[in-house]
Amino acid sequence: MSSDHTNTIHSEWCPDCGSEMAFTGTQPAGLAQFFCEQCRYRRDRFVGDD
Repeated sequence: MSSDHTNTIHSEWCPDCGSEMAFTGTQPAGLAQFFCEQCRYRRDRFVGDD
């Protein structure tokens, strides 16, 4: 994984507990990965080119 897009990625918030989710990196397919430490919830968001 790389974190090349960190300056263009906005915060994500956990839908379960409302805590800010940790940015864990991006995949080559253009997906940013976020993880909630409290709920162990993971969310991927597309950040690549359309």
